[in-house]
Amino acid sequence: MNPSLYRGQCVKFNDDYTVASIKLWSGSDWIWSDFPITARGKRHAVSRNKALSPALMASGRRVQLAVPFEGAVELPAKKQVRRVCGVDLGINTTAVASIVTEAGTVVSRQFFHRGADIDRRDKGLRQISKKARLTMGRSGRLCEGFCAPIYAKAHRRNRDMINRLSGEILAFAQAHGASAIVLEHMKGFRPRGGRRHSTLRQRFHGWLHRKLSQKLAERATEAGMLTAHVTAAGTSKYAFDGSGIIRRDESNRALATFQNGKRYNADLNASYNIAARFFAKVLGLNGRRASASAPGKSSRPEPRIPVTLSTLWLHAQARLGGDREAATTSPQGV
Repeated sequence: MNPSLYRGQCVKFNDDYTVASIKLWSGSDWIWSDFPITARGKRHAVSRNKALSPALMASGRRVQLAVPFEGAVELPAKKQVRRVCGVDLGINTTAVASIVTEAGTVVSRQFFHRGADIDRRDKGLRQISKKARLTMGRSGRLCEGFCAPIYAKAHRRNRDMINRLSGEILAFAQAHGASAIVLEHMKGFRPRGGRRHSTLRQRFHGWLHRKLSQKLAERATEAGMLTAHVTAAGTSKYAFDGSGIIRRDESNRALATFQNGKRYNADLNASYNIAARFFAKVLGLNGRRASASAPGKSSRPEPRIPVTLSTLWLHAQARLGGDREAATTSPQGV
């Protein structure tokens, strides 16, 4: 039970939210008792936010007050966005973010990875399989609540990683003046790579793409930033410079080789294309034609290469009257 403490009747706060006065039963009468607030957020400092009645969250070790706030948030229109933060949620690196302008200029990029936390989580989950092999009898079944503390600890690690990563990505986007955060639409995604019980399948199983995307969208909305989702197909398959399909390195899947010989980070390449697809949808752009060969007898239209960062370069070049140098500021290869 998490009872609600109605403001003015059961709980009071001072002006800077450092002390909470709660009405408690002393055994003979209801008295006000003061308690210092040791941890707090920043929602109370926003003038437009209105504090609602808090809830008393009691656990085995501590008692906390969860104070919800109600506030009006004004989100920018898609046509007013001039700079976005494209985020690629991957397996090799937890998240890769890039700041891209409407003209296709990459302002900044950053890698976000919680490798140590992921290793600690996976190490605990491997203990479950070892215990299961020693415990499972002829029936092939495990008792109810088997290794529940280990599962609960892994869940808490995932929640902590999501909170930390979403905060870091949002701070990165705000520091570079992005008005929107663009993600891949991964709802309903089911990984097919890797054999059963393989390491790759376990990495897919622990992928935090859905929860991280939801948490990042919630924080961005509260900060007044627009959140958009684009189609995931082809973002990692095609090179951002429009050279065509990339080839992944067999020894290191995080690296990719373009058809022109350039070697680049595959996740970073995908983050550029994710941001470009947002602007292409707003501007009504389509991918360029895959080939200039004469059409055959088929009535189907000519195939088009999916939108990449180079699509914005070509659009900016046409809009500026052929000023290629001003429109095609491309990132350097690695």
